[in-house]
Amino acid sequence: MSIDIATLLLLQVSLLLFSASHAQLARKIVAQASHNHDNVGIHHNVSNIGHKSFNVAPTTMSGPHLQMVNDTNGDEESYITNSSSNMIPLDLPTSATRSLLSNSFTCPQAFFIFGDSLTDTGNIQLLGHGIAGTILNYPYGESYTFTNELGHNRYSDGRLIVDFIAQAFGFPFFEPNLLELDKGFQTDYTHGVNFAYSGATVIPNNTKNPIYLQLELDQFFDYKKALLSSPQPSTPLSFLPTAAYLIPEMGINDFYYAYFEGVSPQNAIDEILPKSLNLVVSAVEQLHASGARIIIVGNQQPQGCSPSVLTPLLGTGPYDTIGCLDEYNKVNKVFNRKLKRALTKLQESYKIDGTLIIQFDFYNAFIEVFTNPTKYGFNPNNRFEVCCGFGGAYNYNANVTCGDSGNVSLSTGGTQFVNISTAPNPKEHIEWDGIHFTQAAYKVIASFFLSGQFFISPIGINFKHLCNLDFSQF
Repeated sequence: MSIDIATLLLLQVSLLLFSASHAQLARKIVAQASHNHDNVGIHHNVSNIGHKSFNVAPTTMSGPHLQMVNDTNGDEESYITNSSSNMIPLDLPTSATRSLLSNSFTCPQAFFIFGDSLTDTGNIQLLGHGIAGTILNYPYGESYTFTNELGHNRYSDGRLIVDFIAQAFGFPFFEPNLLELDKGFQTDYTHGVNFAYSGATVIPNNTKNPIYLQLELDQFFDYKKALLSSPQPSTPLSFLPTAAYLIPEMGINDFYYAYFEGVSPQNAIDEILPKSLNLVVSAVEQLHASGARIIIVGNQQPQGCSPSVLTPLLGTGPYDTIGCLDEYNKVNKVFNRKLKRALTKLQESYKIDGTLIIQFDFYNAFIEVFTNPTKYGFNPNNRFEVCCGFGGAYNYNANVTCGDSGNVSLSTGGTQFVNISTAPNPKEHIEWDGIHFTQAAYKVIASFFLSGQFFISPIGINFKHLCNLDFSQF
């Protein structure tokens, strides 16, 4: 996908339809994009990896006093939670959950979503191809039909984690904030808004993507300012004190883009990681200062298990016991350990006003699924095989990806025209297009989260029981 000058002009004209508070920020996005002289690579085509050549006023709410998990031994693996001991039963509330209930925990009535392609429900399509446009071709979206949506607007065969969260809570799907630009759609922001953009970074990086975390936050702050001054706010003001703010595995694209430029894993730890980490922590601080009292932060998934990284580094190793690249996973582990320490300190300082920082262990949730695919309904032979792709050990080719067509070079010489218009049996696969995951995988991770599994802290929150959630639509 690329954002060209014509598209930017279309977006600029469309922004005239925006309210004043929204338009100011949207112009910032266009200004950032206009400085991008290269095409914006939303499909994070990884090459040159490791220097190898490859083709409002704060409010308060009552909340529990939580015992935080300490990390004091200094070992880089120490952030990792024990998945077996962290698996909370789905059918019985735990003592910690009962304690939360007795401390008047209030279930979120709204969610405000940030992030990248793991949570984007259409913003990048709206930004990239004009209003009511789409950049994703079938078989994206083949496994689920969304109503009042823009078509194939998610980087998966169906629903994302945030979609399962919405369904469990009985809310409408969290619509993208840019959808308000399209007068052909009736937006429903009653229970929250999605500010995530596919490809977004944490560190501003205009040469790769004009969208980064601070711009997403600024969009939210503008949205909240508009709410407070509106006679008919699109999200009821009474929902704000108990709203949940979700920042998933932000920062992963900072590493993807660095690897694309030839940065080694160790240099990524030394140079990229500190900047990205500080900005994620700053985002939490800003949300808290704006009144957020339930902040959910996910750590980073294991990039060394991604076919987009495994494919160009095929045979180089070292690999772990399930076939992931150790050096690249180490980057995520170090980031996650440092993130845990920083957020634990923030939680301690914020507990006086009832703030709850929930840390979700994306890393080990995915490692659990990769390690035990059969347990979760996946074909063990497809552990890292891409469902919607073409060729090679992992069925992934960065030059022709899911929904695309074109000529690809063959190992035997010559080229072959490929049209990736089918993706059989996505329920059997964890990996969807080499970077993103299938609806079936997102369902498993969402179930972990909603039932309190793989929480780094606080241990014991079980939204399913606390909020009487309904998983029947899963």
